[in-house]
Amino acid sequence: MIRTNYQNYFFSLFLILTITACKNEKTENETTEQVHARTEIHNDDHVDLSLFKLLKSRDSLMFERSYNQVDMSVLEEMATDDLEFYHDQAGATYTKADFIKGASGLADLSYKARRELVEGSTKVFPMYNNGELYAAILSAEHRFYAKEPNEKPEYLTSSAKYTTLWVLVDDEWKMSRIYSFDHRSPE
Repeated sequence: MIRTNYQNYFFSLFLILTITACKNEKTENETTEQVHARTEIHNDDHVDLSLFKLLKSRDSLMFERSYNQVDMSVLEEMATDDLEFYHDQAGATYTKADFIKGASGLADLSYKARRELVEGSTKVFPMYNNGELYAAILSAEHRFYAKEPNEKPEYLTSSAKYTTLWVLVDDEWKMSRIYSFDHRSPE
């Protein structure tokens, strides 16, 4: 069957409208939240939304204060005493004290470091013991930037993935194991 230009026009318009409507329609399991004035859409049917928001908030607070503001007191509050940190380029750290000492080195850099979460990359996986929530795994991607003490604009230094095991300790979520991997230089 041969279509006329007029029929092709309406068929193309129909396809565009249908595809656009499908892309903009959310399923009943999707949720929307505001994060740093951006809207993120998640399909979190595998995790309670309140757990997702809580751990994402704690993760963001930890990075904002420790990495971006070089305030290590947040690590004292949020890490277990037996914290372990594994980095694909800098090796392993086996105590909270050593982790905080290493993170404090951010203050000694010749530039101001900044970390930024990759929008929409956060995933949370709850962990249960006989039906009782005892921990959760948070994984995401982030980018690192440098601002030198001159007029040069801030620039991307690397990107990486990370996974954090959050455990419930006396009804409070604390970081227990952190894995930082797949570091890449900007292309």
